[in-house]
Formats: sequence, structure tokens, C-alpha cells
Amino acid sequence: MKKLFIAVLSMATLASCFQSEVALEQAIDFNTYVGSTTKAIDPSINNDNIDKYSFYVWGTTQQTGGPLVSIFEKEEVSYSAGEWNYDVNNTKYWIAGNKYNFAAVVNGDVKTLEKGLPKTIDYTADGVTDLLYARSTPDIVAKASGNDKVGFTFSHLLSKAVFTFTNTSADNEDNLYVVENIQISGLGTQATYDIATGWGTSTYDPAYVVNFGNIVETATAAGADAVAVSNVPLQSNYERLLIPGTHTITITCTIKLYLNGSYDPANPEANRGQLINYEKTFDVTLAPRTAYNFALSAGLNQEIDFKVNKVNTWVNGGNL
Repeated sequence: MKKLFIAVLSMATLASCFQSEVALEQAIDFNTYVGSTTKAIDPSINNDNIDKYSFYVWGTTQQTGGPLVSIFEKEEVSYSAGEWNYDVNNTKYWIAGNKYNFAAVVNGDVKTLEKGLPKTIDYTADGVTDLLYARSTPDIVAKASGNDKVGFTFSHLLSKAVFTFTNTSADNEDNLYVVENIQISGLGTQATYDIATGWGTSTYDPAYVVNFGNIVETATAAGADAVAVSNVPLQSNYERLLIPGTHTITITCTIKLYLNGSYDPANPEANRGQLINYEKTFDVTLAPRTAYNFALSAGLNQEIDFKVNKVNTWVNGGNL
């Protein structure tokens, strides 16, 4: 007799780092950097694809003893011809001796300002829209010439998650798994980020579900299209972006076991053994700028079983 054991939800964080870049320019210009990633299923913005997006800039200047003056308010900056550009009709120039402050946002809706820069940002979740914020070096003092581009090092304000699945069966090549329709419900749908204090309380929509797709291994030489390698975690189809905070979430998925190493994508119900409609509800705390792995595993584990090898023939013991 064999039993199916399922373990789930060991969350690991993935580290990322950020750098800054600047270049010489006389007009007030901008440059950017965000952390890079190599995952094709990752919807987040990184240093390799940020040039496909616009960011919006707020900026102020102030002479010594003078009033604070806003020079940029939600100025759109986009990438073209190898440079970050904004409306030429709104070009601003450095005034020597003035102090300057800048901040930038990618996505999100800036609701309030403080000293001319974003204070609160509203965000509505959809699982795929990233939210970035950057503040330049504070109180930049303009020189008469040779001023650098304003460098923005963007930080991710959201959390990110992916599912992995590991086949822990002893006979993993004979016991294959397909994990389908992985979903999380109970996550925040809207929240406000305060630059000083972080994320506020989320609002929730019971109908909001985040889909991570399936976990199905790429076809092998033998034609298998399911999890067939023990202790090698396989990722879900998608990573998703989530509002940070403490949420009571419910995870659901369907785990299908195929016996005798036989799984046919064209006829997925053939040779199917056990089917588990998995569901688990628990509290989870998600931190900004942090990536999480929801680690799922299942396998057939041997119990102590008995069998009869044979019954020997009787031996003649003679007369008593």
C-alpha cells in the first residue's frame, strides 16, 4: 500500500541589488537603473526592459533663503534614440548654486505631495503591473557647468511570488505529476504606499484571484511531459506581483499523479492515478522588494509492506 504525501509552502526570499549610473549633461536630464532578472516568466521591470516604459518625474529647486519652486510635476520621461527624454518644450536648465530635489514613479497614481515630491501613491493590483519609486541624491547643488544627469535608482515597492514543485517519489520516473491551475485568493487588491511609512491597509475583493498557471516539465527525450526528476524543483508558468502586507490567503491547485511513467498530453486522463484537489488557507506576511517561493512537493512514500515469496513443498518426515 502506498500513500501520497504533500508538503507545501516553505517560503524563501530571493535577493536583488541595485546600482546607479550618471553621465555629464548641461540641461537637466535623467538616467535610470533597476535590478536585473533572467526569468522569462517574470513580469517585473528590470534594467533590461525599463526602456520600454515611461517614468514620471517630480522636481523642485530653491535658491539659498528663497522659496521652494516646483519645476517638474508628473513630467513624463521616455526612452528613445539611446537617451531618456522629456518634452523639449519643457526643458529645464541648471541654475548655479540652487538646490534641486527629484523623485520618480513608474506606474501607480501619486495622490499627495510633500515639498513638491510624491508622498503617497495609490496602486491597484493585477498581478503583472510593477510599481517602482526612486529618489535622487537629496539637495543637489547645481554647478555652473558639467552637471551630471539626474540618476534614479528605482526600487520595487511590491512583493513577487512564484510556485515550485518537487517530485519526492522514490520511483519518480514511474510516478509523474502535473500540477494545474495554481491560484491564490485573499490578497489585497488596492492599497496606498506612503514614502515615509510604507504600505497602508489593503482593501480586498473576494473575486480577485491571482493565477500562476501550471507546473509541467518540458518534454524529455522519452516524451514525458510531467515532473519526472526527483529533487529538481520546477517553476510555475508565471511569477506574479503582489501587494505587500499580512494577508489571509487560500491556495488551490489540482495535483494529478500518473503511474508507470505514462503521461500523454494529448490524452491527459489516460493512465491517471490519484487526483488531489488541494486547498490550504493560512496567514502570510509579504515584504516590499522581496521575492518569495511557495515550495510545493508531493511523492509516493513506501510504507512497511509484506509479501509471500513462495510456499515450500512439504518434506516427508517419515513414520512416527
